[in-house]
Amino acid sequence: MLQGILIKKIVDIIMKQFKLDEIKRYVEEPNELDRQVKSMQKSINKYGKYIEEMEKDIADIKAISKKLKIKRR
Repeated sequence: MLQGILIKKIVDIIMKQFKLDEIKRYVEEPNELDRQVKSMQKSINKYGKYIEEMEKDIADIKAISKKLKIKRR
């Protein structure tokens, strides 16, 4: 029991001395950079879907164009 209390006090002193509680909070809690990265990931996913849709549309247009060229001959 006494050892447990002593260990907790030592850990608290070490955490304060090296500011480990601040480092722990920085690592575990979202910060501004985390929010920016998350926002960028959403944008990238949105634009990726948009590009895929455009590629499908281009493929459809090419297919229609190819059919029209065949019919003209």
